[in-house]
Amino acid sequence: MKENIESNMPKASAATSNRVRKISLAAALGLAAIGLGVLIVLAASAKPALPESRDIFTINDSYNMTVVVTFDVEPPIVQFIAPDGGRIDMAGIRYRPGGNFTQYFLPNAMPGTWRMVYDPLENTEISTPYSVYMAHIFIRGFTASRYEAGGGAIKAVFEVSSDEDGEFGYELHAVLTAADNSIETEILLDTGYGTLGEILPLTVDAEEIREMGGFMLRLTVSVRHGQASIIDSAWLDLRIGAMPG
Repeated sequence: MKENIESNMPKASAATSNRVRKISLAAALGLAAIGLGVLIVLAASAKPALPESRDIFTINDSYNMTVVVTFDVEPPIVQFIAPDGGRIDMAGIRYRPGGNFTQYFLPNAMPGTWRMVYDPLENTEISTPYSVYMAHIFIRGFTASRYEAGGGAIKAVFEVSSDEDGEFGYELHAVLTAADNSIETEILLDTGYGTLGEILPLTVDAEEIREMGGFMLRLTVSVRHGQASIIDSAWLDLRIGAMPG
């Protein structure tokens, strides 16, 4: 019976066998190519780990921090690691290069221990002194018209520049002066908030002081950082004779 079954089964021709072998070989080569491609993609996407690391500072509250990386030969490759493990975008932070140092600025650094991973390259001495820094703000383009036609409004415009993003608070006072320029009284005209780096236009009701004679405008802006505030002020002379009404 076995012989009859075998004799009735079609036998593969030599051409068919060769074709099967060729297909199998092509499939194997294809799988190998796919595997090689995956390895190439993985190798291309993997970033080489920086070989050395160190803790650079620990803070209990959020501060503006600056880290100075000093070196003796050339600027090392550095990467800052936040306390939550996040990697800081080194292309996106502000820095200041020097002869044998690079100063990096980390505004509103989160509390915890910050680390630096780095490649020292050819350097034999690297140090990382750090400190708290205060952001600088200053008022730009502060102008105002004394009165709007038909009313007692004052139109003012200004911008607050800074080396970081965020919000600022402002107060606008009318300062009444005597003949000898001494300050007699101050009246708060407006208070509010604005965005650093953006022009802020104001229209302020000044009907209360319209008949009080000459006055000056004092603009005070501030940015809060923890327990400290950074403040800048600017003045405009709107007294009669100083600026057309």
